[in-house]
Amino acid sequence: MALNLQHQTAAELAAKIRTRFRDSSREEAARIAYWLIERINAGDITDAQCESAFGVSPAQWANFKTNKLVPMHDAWAAIRAAAGE
Repeated sequence: MALNLQHQTAAELAAKIRTRFRDSSREEAARIAYWLIERINAGDITDAQCESAFGVSPAQWANFKTNKLVPMHDAWAAIRAAAGE
């Protein structure tokens, strides 16, 4: 489902997500990482907006995204897909 932002820009949303990610618990961080990667993949938020919100260079963002966010995304996706007996 595409984002339909009416009261903030995608850049403002990315900044709020950054603050929430920074202050989150491990479980919440995984949920945020999952959501953020899904929004980037859907084209709702750009890597450039995330770089700005996180205050990093493109190379730092690529490293952070690849080595932290994507593994957290994948781990949360596995938890969501898991089923009980």
